[in-house]
Amino acid sequence: MAGGDLLGISTSGVQAAQRALSTVSHNIANSSTPGYSRQRTDLDTRSPQFAGNGSIGTGVVVNSVDRYYDEFLTSEVRHTNSLSKFLDKSYEFTTQVDNLLADPEAGLAPALSEFFDSVNGVANEPTSNASRQVLLSTSRNLSDRFAFLNERFESLRKGVNQDMKGMVGQVNQLAKGIAELNNTIVRAREVTDKPANDLLDQRDRLVQELSGLINVRTTIQDDDRMNVFIGNGQTLVIADVYEELGTKLNEYDPSQLDVIFKGSGQEIVINQFLSGGELGGLIKFRKEILAPAQNELGRIAIGITQSFNNQHRLGMTMNNELGGNYFRPIDLNAALVLPSNTNRGDLRINSEIVDTNKLTTSNYQLTYKNGQYELLRLDDAKVIGQFTSLPHEIETDGFKLTMDVGAIKDGDRYIIQPTRRSADIFSVAINTVDEIAASTPIRAEADINNLGNADIEITQITDVDNTAFNGAPGKLSPPYVIRFIDEKNFEILDNSGKAITIKQAATADDPAINLNQSRGTGTDNADSETVGKEKHDRDDKQNTAGGLSKVETAIAYDPGTGATIFPTPGGVDRGMHIRIDGKPKTGDMFRIEYNKDGISDNKNALALAALQTKPTLLNGTSDYAQTYGQLVSRVGSRTHELDINRQAQMLLLNQAVASKEEMSGVNLDEEAAEMIRYQNMYQANAKVIAAANQTFQILMDAFR
Repeated sequence: MAGGDLLGISTSGVQAAQRALSTVSHNIANSSTPGYSRQRTDLDTRSPQFAGNGSIGTGVVVNSVDRYYDEFLTSEVRHTNSLSKFLDKSYEFTTQVDNLLADPEAGLAPALSEFFDSVNGVANEPTSNASRQVLLSTSRNLSDRFAFLNERFESLRKGVNQDMKGMVGQVNQLAKGIAELNNTIVRAREVTDKPANDLLDQRDRLVQELSGLINVRTTIQDDDRMNVFIGNGQTLVIADVYEELGTKLNEYDPSQLDVIFKGSGQEIVINQFLSGGELGGLIKFRKEILAPAQNELGRIAIGITQSFNNQHRLGMTMNNELGGNYFRPIDLNAALVLPSNTNRGDLRINSEIVDTNKLTTSNYQLTYKNGQYELLRLDDAKVIGQFTSLPHEIETDGFKLTMDVGAIKDGDRYIIQPTRRSADIFSVAINTVDEIAASTPIRAEADINNLGNADIEITQITDVDNTAFNGAPGKLSPPYVIRFIDEKNFEILDNSGKAITIKQAATADDPAINLNQSRGTGTDNADSETVGKEKHDRDDKQNTAGGLSKVETAIAYDPGTGATIFPTPGGVDRGMHIRIDGKPKTGDMFRIEYNKDGISDNKNALALAALQTKPTLLNGTSDYAQTYGQLVSRVGSRTHELDINRQAQMLLLNQAVASKEEMSGVNLDEEAAEMIRYQNMYQANAKVIAAANQTFQILMDAFR
């Protein structure tokens, strides 16, 4: 039968309509299939049959079945999906840190406030065992709160590790699936010489899922095989061959995992190149939120420990002993120095906190090369130290590096974490309320018989580790007497021998004076005489006979401005700052001695309470609460920023998906219209076949 005859033409029309109806049916059936691209039947006329009177049409042919597909729109969806998943995962974990730090019950702020409230309670009632017990209880609660927060941080780090393992496994499965589909697509094309539409859609869907885990770039070969690249250009899939990712312990810190690329028989850490997808979001969270927050918490713990201990040691306990460390010192063993597991040497390096005021929240990398150490601050990638030997103090950042044992080799590297574990080891050192040093260890008193209105005041204790407190326990070495020679000059006397008296002796040969009769503590003696100028006219021989020796003498005094007694004008510093203000009279005296049994004194408790608002961190610009508040604010701001960005990115993703769906998605209304059109085409061609059959029968009957 000739190709241009009636039956042949109508038969081709029926076949084309049937193929087109099958395509429409396939579209309708997959209208809800994720990643499916709408297909269309491409019809073309058959080659005409040439005759003497011209060319005669021979019907229709199905040229191909194509999918509605746009590479740009597909790439845009992948890109926006990768960023969206990246932001979603970062937000998911950052929110947990934000909720933890800002929690009005579980955060550090309430525990810190309760602790200093109890310090003020002891300052208000220094003799109350109940107040002291409350302080001890809130101190332990503060320690528990630091430990709890640090434990939650470590739990988040373990959660990141666990999620990273799972995601790496998913990446490998998707890479394997893409490679297998590449192979199947090529074989299908070899059979039909046409694209395998459904297989191409399946591959695009796998790549779309992959982009949600990791940032990807793709290229298409001439045979429709797809190459997939990740990170910094690492080839994950090329043709039908795929490489795998893996995880391994960080070379310095075994508490966290690194993502590695296993291509070409090598293992390359690619953390720094993963900037998209959920995997990139986890790595960014760990680097920019979790590590700094944990380091900041540790810095606060170190700051409280060091400053509170320093002040507590300047006080006196209920047992007349100098105060010890209130919290266990962590400045010597808090900093971690982690050697690389690739080091060829075995040198152990220690780090010691020397100035909490200058501490940062950064980690550091120490490298030894060509006989020189180089210290890099990782937060800003700034070299802050180059030196040829240890020990070395890093003055700008408040810690010191020293060598322990072993030898170092060229190329050896270390990571230094000055504050990372401080919150975990923060703890209370004292066990009983008697050990709380609420009192100051010295007292200064005016003679009850003084005629002037001058007052003496202890303004600060700065050091108890010098000779003033290194004598017999519970005593000042030596005690002192301040004696005004006249109204504008005074002298400082060592009162460690036979004590100088308060009341004037009957004769010059009897210099004994009872210093226990001091203002507010002694009793009036009707027989006592006013201390007069003649008492200060004794010569050095008389002073020596009374057990006195002069520390400094003839020190000028201005009644209008007062004067600092210690440190003395001559430079004698006994770790105490004492001054006199007012207008003294000739012969007025003041005593400085150990504050034995002075348990009602609250001066050191007041100094401890003042630490709550004293700027001891961030180069003297922030106190503990402010530093913690800044941490909460930073994490909160970051959480809010991520929330806004992820919502904006979700809109962009929805727009990209909508654009792609407009091009590739199935519209049931359109498919219904196409179905009617091709159904009519089928029916019309079927009628032509029937007419051709009837004509053929008439023709055959004519020959019978």
